[in-house]
Amino acid sequence: MTWILIAFISPILHAFANILDNYLTNKLFKSVWTMAFFSAFFAVVFLPLTFFIQIPGIPPVHLLPFFFIIGLIEVFYLFPYYKALQDDDTSVVSSLFSIGKIFVPVFAFLLVGEILRPAQYLGFIVIIFASAALTLNNHGKFRFNKSLVYMLACSFMLSLEAVIYKYLFESVSWSTGFVWTTIITFLIAATFLLIPKLSKDIRNQVRNFKDSARIFTFEELLTFSGAVTSTYVISLVPVTLEKSIDSFQPFFVLLYAIVLQRLYPRLFKERIDGRSVSKK
Repeated sequence: MTWILIAFISPILHAFANILDNYLTNKLFKSVWTMAFFSAFFAVVFLPLTFFIQIPGIPPVHLLPFFFIIGLIEVFYLFPYYKALQDDDTSVVSSLFSIGKIFVPVFAFLLVGEILRPAQYLGFIVIIFASAALTLNNHGKFRFNKSLVYMLACSFMLSLEAVIYKYLFESVSWSTGFVWTTIITFLIAATFLLIPKLSKDIRNQVRNFKDSARIFTFEELLTFSGAVTSTYVISLVPVTLEKSIDSFQPFFVLLYAIVLQRLYPRLFKERIDGRSVSKK
C-alpha cells in the first residue's frame, strides 16, 4: 500500500501550485500561451531529475502517436485551466478537476479494459451536481460561471491523458513514458516562437518572467514533482484509483488559501468568508 502514500504527494504539491498559478496568471502573465510556453520549458529543465528514479528507454515507433497526443494535451489543457483561474477562486477551479472523474472510468474501460462498477454511476451524478452547484453565481439567477465550461474542457483532456498514460505503461517503463512525453510537450510549445503574435507576447513577458523567476521556478517544481508522482502511481495501479486520490486536492487548496489569504491578502483572489468556505 506504499503507492497510496506516494499518490497523496501529487494533490498536496499540485494544490500549492494552483495557488501560485492563480497569482502568476492574474498578476503577472495575462497571456495564457506565454504561461504555457514557460511551463513547458521548465518541465524540460527539471527532467534530468527523473533519471535518479529510473533511466528511460527508447519508445516504440508504433506508440509515438500516443506520446504526441499527450504532448498536445499537456500544452492545450493549460488554456482553459488558466482562463478558469482568471475567472474564479483557486479552490473552486481545483474542485472542478473532479469533473474528470466522470470521464476517467469511461476512457479506462474503452482503452485499457478497466471495469466500471454500478456505484460509479451514482458517483457521476453526485460529481456533476456538486460541480455545477459550486459554480452557480449568487445573484438570485440560475447562471453558471464560465469556469465550469473551462474546467469541463480541461478535465476532459486530462482524463484522456491519464488513460493514455496507463495504456503506454502497459508497453513501456514509467520513465520512458514520462520523459518522452515531456520532451514532445516542449517541442510543441516551442512552435509558439514561430507564430508572430505569440512570439511577440513571449518576448514582451521576459522581463516579468525574470522578476518572478523564483516564484515561477518554485511553482513549476511543484507542478513537475506532482506530475512525476501521479504518473508513477498510474504505472502501478488502475488509473481510476490514482484519480480518486487526486480528489483530495481541493481540500489542500482551500487549506492553503485560508492560511495564505490572511498572511498575504494581495497575493491572489479567494473568498474565505464563512458562507463561501461552507459551500466549497
